[in-house]
Amino acid sequence: MEQGRNAASTGAWPRAYDLLARADQHTRLSIDELGLLAEVAYAAGHLDVTIEAWERAHAEAARVGDSLAAADAATRVALHLLMDTALMAPIRGWVKRAERLLEGSETSPAHAWLALIKSYDHLMSGDLQGAHEWALRAIEAGSICNPPAAAMGRVAEAHAVILTGDVRTGLDLADEAGVAAISGELDALSTGMLYCELVCMLQGLGQHDLAEEWTEAMERWSSRSAIGSAHGRCRVHRAEILRLRGATAEAEQEILAACAELRPYLRREFGWPLTELGRIRLQLGNLPGAEEAFLAAREAGWDPEPGLARVRLAQGDVALAAASIRDALEHPRTVPSKELPPNTDLRRAPLLAARVEIEVATGNLLAARDAADELAAVAASFQSRAMIAGAAMAEGRVRLAAGDLAAARGAFETAVRLWGLVGAPHEVALARAGLEQAQPTA
Repeated sequence: MEQGRNAASTGAWPRAYDLLARADQHTRLSIDELGLLAEVAYAAGHLDVTIEAWERAHAEAARVGDSLAAADAATRVALHLLMDTALMAPIRGWVKRAERLLEGSETSPAHAWLALIKSYDHLMSGDLQGAHEWALRAIEAGSICNPPAAAMGRVAEAHAVILTGDVRTGLDLADEAGVAAISGELDALSTGMLYCELVCMLQGLGQHDLAEEWTEAMERWSSRSAIGSAHGRCRVHRAEILRLRGATAEAEQEILAACAELRPYLRREFGWPLTELGRIRLQLGNLPGAEEAFLAAREAGWDPEPGLARVRLAQGDVALAAASIRDALEHPRTVPSKELPPNTDLRRAPLLAARVEIEVATGNLLAARDAADELAAVAASFQSRAMIAGAAMAEGRVRLAAGDLAAARGAFETAVRLWGLVGAPHEVALARAGLEQAQPTA
């Protein structure tokens, strides 16, 4: 046990796990020792052992009548389930158990983590007001006794503020929250969690320049300190940036490595890296590989749209592509995830962009027009350069299909300019192709 503690203190996670697992076989571990085993198991890639160890710590604390320790262990189970599975039913069950144990007690670290978990529960359910209120509670409680929970609460606050449409204030809050990661004042698990949330939020907003800056900071940190799923998540974000920058072959290698690293951790959310693999392969022109990745994501319980609809369009099955994208918009899957925006206008944006392209291919210009108008409204609300570029691209496609060449040229020129500023050569090429088609014939 002592050797395991020493190995953990130096970050030798596999050795620490082997030692602590052997100790666990030969002696009854204390509550604190089970907590250490849980943390080391997570760092070494054994999420199931982590959950089991915290469950055992909870049971042992309940046996000896230590309600505070039992609540803390229950909260840790919920936190790990939130971070890597987003399976909300068991998360909510553990939260309720922790809340009962904490009734009448003074503010503790468990109170702060519970507030954070409830903030994310509301956020992923689309209740932005509730998410904001619980984030403020996490900040308040964490400021008293739990700095990591306070830092994560600030990220959750920024996310909720941005999704309500106050993008500038939210981005300022996000920068403030990120200071806790850069400064090194948090433990490794909390640092990785904070970096991941920042980058995911910025990617979802189309704030790719900011996302790239934080991804680079995350990479510098993860090369030295990352534990658990943080390194694999960092790879996914890096792959997203590489795809955007046009380095698709390198992006594919990065995302395959991410899938290998994340497989021991993620459950339904394993569909997230698989979907990115599908996007990369689609951009490479590898339709069978893209289809395989998107179908695997769906098998994991993830929504692979609009990727799968785009594959059908590229395969020439326009009718199936149209049916898929219409169904995705009319019957959105309410899959809760920290990696995706909740079911708001922001989450509809990529579906709308795909629908414009697909409806133009079917000849349904009225539906394409409606989708382009909705996308333009979303882009105006969130004011990301990439989203505005996508809306201009959609406008160009509709105008071109309607025969309004002058307006189409103006829209495609805007798309070329903005995608160029974003640094997305693939999208620039698509916009230039549209601009060429919109040129008047001699």
